[in-house]
Formats: sequence, structure tokens, C-alpha cells
Amino acid sequence: MYRAADEIEKEKELLIHERGSSEPRLSVAPEMDIMDYCKKEWRGNTQKATCMKKLPEKLISRYSWIKQWKLGLKFDGKSEDLVDRIKASLTLLRKKWAGLAEMRTAEARQIACDELFTNEEEEYSLYEAVKFLMLNRAIELYDDQEKGKDVPFFSVLLFARDTSSDPGQLLRNHLNQVGRTGGLEQVEMFLLAYAVRHTIQVYRLSKYNTEEFITVYPTDPPEDWPVVTLIAEDDRHYNVPVRVCEETYL
Repeated sequence: MYRAADEIEKEKELLIHERGSSEPRLSVAPEMDIMDYCKKEWRGNTQKATCMKKLPEKLISRYSWIKQWKLGLKFDGKSEDLVDRIKASLTLLRKKWAGLAEMRTAEARQIACDELFTNEEEEYSLYEAVKFLMLNRAIELYDDQEKGKDVPFFSVLLFARDTSSDPGQLLRNHLNQVGRTGGLEQVEMFLLAYAVRHTIQVYRLSKYNTEEFITVYPTDPPEDWPVVTLIAEDDRHYNVPVRVCEETYL
């Protein structure tokens, strides 16, 4: 979600050259281990899962501008209905999310993630699902803000930008670019955290020994939210630590 289109294509060419066409294609590093992070409402046929299936139709019927959604690079040129495509993406996300949560060992989750990221279409489909959840959360926050309700401070900043004064602009000028020619800005990292109900903790190695070394999205997360830890090379490239190693002192 943080790479420009030309970076993605260059990386694909490099991977093919280095491994040869007979080996599995990976768009990310082969290891990914995230702690138990699935919330129960995403399992099976619960009320939450049923709601997620109906979400695209509900939102598009209310906000016609969502039809301006641009599907990821992998789906360019396909004539599939937007609602069906998004519903399929959300269903896939729910299935993968619940499946990973049921795995009790880090090794099992790592193998499952390795397999997931050898399938480009599924990978891009998951990106679209997460972006749609972000848009849904943005609409909820915007509506609450318009009604004078209390909202997280990042929401005020999000809609104070000239390029995203409302959810429609956020879609056209920002979310549509993610996975194509742009990544997530800092304020949008907060939105991502609220969309998936996870605390995102980022270690910025270039900021070591400063107050910015560890950044948390959101800054005051609910205690029951799982924590996902990332290591940032810069504001566009992130790594996921997956193994427990011997402690090293800097």
C-alpha cells in the first residue's frame, strides 16, 4: 500500500530476474508474523460479518460518488461490477483474517502469509478491502463531525486539508492513489488504525534517540486493541518484525 506504481513494476522485474519464473513470486518479504489480531465479530456468519457483506451496496446507494472508486492496478481493464468486486474483496479479507486468527503458532501464520503473497490478485484484492474499510470509517467520522459529535483529533485534521474536505475528496485525491502512485500520509495512518481497530506501533530507525523514534497510531488507543509493530525505513516503506531474537543494545 506504500509503493508507487513504477516501484511495484521494477520490484516485480527484479524478483523474476533473481529467482527465475519457476520459483514462487513474492511481492513482500517471505516472513510475516503478526500476533493474534482477529476480533470475534469477523468470524463466520456473525452479525458483523453479515453487515460487512452488505456494506458496499449500502454505501454506494447513499453516496453516488463512491462509483468514482478506482480499483487497483491488478484489476485495470476488467469490466466486473464495482459493488461485486468490493464485496468479493471484503469477503476474502474476512476469510483470510479469520483463518489466520485460528492458527495458534507463529510458524503456521508465517506459512499462510507466504502463500497469500504469492497470489497477486488476492493481495491486491485485500488492499482494496482495507481501503474500503478506511473510506467507510472516514464517512462515519465525517458524519459525526458534521453533527457536532466528539471525534478523534486526527479526523479534524483529515478533513481540514484542502484535498480532503469531505469523504468524496478523500476518495478521489488520496485513497484512489494508494497502491497506484501514492502511499498513506501520516494522518491517514490514524484512519487505517481506526478502520481495522488495531494499534499501529512504528519504530522509525532514522529517528533513534529522538521523541519520534516510536510513533503510535492512534496516540491514545483503546486498551483492548491488538498491537501491530512495524519498522519504518522512511514514510513509504515499512517492515514487519516476525521473529523473537536475542536482545541487542544500541
